[in-house]
Amino acid sequence: MKHARLSIVIASLGAATVLSGCNGSGSAGGLVGGGAGGGQDFETAFNAVSQKAPTSDMPTSLKASYEGQMKVGVNSGSAQIFGTDIDANSAEIIGDLAVDVDWTDGQTTNPFTGTASNIVATEAGTSNSVKLDGTLTVDQGLPASLSRTTIPAQVVAGVNIPEQNTGAMLFHMSGRLSSGENEGDATLQFGGNFMGPGAESMLGPVSGGINDVNNPSPQIFDAGVGGTFYANKK
Repeated sequence: MKHARLSIVIASLGAATVLSGCNGSGSAGGLVGGGAGGGQDFETAFNAVSQKAPTSDMPTSLKASYEGQMKVGVNSGSAQIFGTDIDANSAEIIGDLAVDVDWTDGQTTNPFTGTASNIVATEAGTSNSVKLDGTLTVDQGLPASLSRTTIPAQVVAGVNIPEQNTGAMLFHMSGRLSSGENEGDATLQFGGNFMGPGAESMLGPVSGGINDVNNPSPQIFDAGVGGTFYANKK
């Protein structure tokens, strides 16, 4: 990549903060509708997960595989990888996620592995699309965490509320994507919460961007992106 990995992390953290409230709808970055990379409708699946209650019985250890999708839009700039067939600033990018978790409470090493693949960019409101060849993988060199938070039992307005244990996560994926002769290095940050009983789903914002491989520029990203993701336990 053209810029220091630390700068990329700082930029993506900032974008994720802006998007952190974006978990009530499948639309992100001004996106509407769209079919998923793997053929499943993103909006329907995303909304099903977002309607679940946050996990309240987060276990102290978790070893599981999750599958889902991400959907992001270009927030700023453009990148050669989108070519001329679509307007990059109207692009919605959908890809399939496969994420494995191997975690025990108190663990400090990265508990995540996995990939984003079958990535397709489509110009919103049209059938114009570009397949972005390549696979992103969980980047072991960038920050990752899985945390369990206990909310003690309490009495509120005379009502007994039992103890709750919630879960949150953070990880990054990176890799090189291509479309024809155009190549781009992508870095994405995934964050959010576990949803449903027993941490059956993950949900949250996605942020990051793509750098053209053969087009040096002062920007951290040639095309900055932001959106949302979901994943369900297999």
